[in-house]
Amino acid sequence: MNSKKPGALFALFLLLFCTVLTWFFVAGEDFYDYTSGAIEGAAQTAALDKDALTALSRAPKEKFDTEIKFRNFFVTAPGAKKVQLLADFNGWGKTPIELTPYRKGYFETSLALSAGEYKYVFLVDGKEVPDPANSDRVEENGRTVCIKTVR
Repeated sequence: MNSKKPGALFALFLLLFCTVLTWFFVAGEDFYDYTSGAIEGAAQTAALDKDALTALSRAPKEKFDTEIKFRNFFVTAPGAKKVQLLADFNGWGKTPIELTPYRKGYFETSLALSAGEYKYVFLVDGKEVPDPANSDRVEENGRTVCIKTVR
């Protein structure tokens, strides 16, 4: 036979919980004055400046200009087998940069360039073609080349 009453353990827990809760509020009254809303013995503090706190919580707006920028070069050339980029920064084809082909004749590459002006043309299946999307062009050595400005 079980001689323990099922509610005795719960009653003991409830009594302990009430004791701890009463001690917490009695001890808390020693440190907090409910009428003034302040902690006793605390130094007087300045009023909170909401704008200053908001400014501290925002990330600082810093410019991290490394002077190296990635620029895309792309051209649509349906039916083309091979498209290369010839530019002044790669010796006008001494080290040609091949554009990656995508669907429907779209070719693209991305390059890291420092700030400045660069002249370039595309070599589509062996024929020089100025960038149709870039109207900033100049005549140079009898050919039309495009200018890409990196700021």
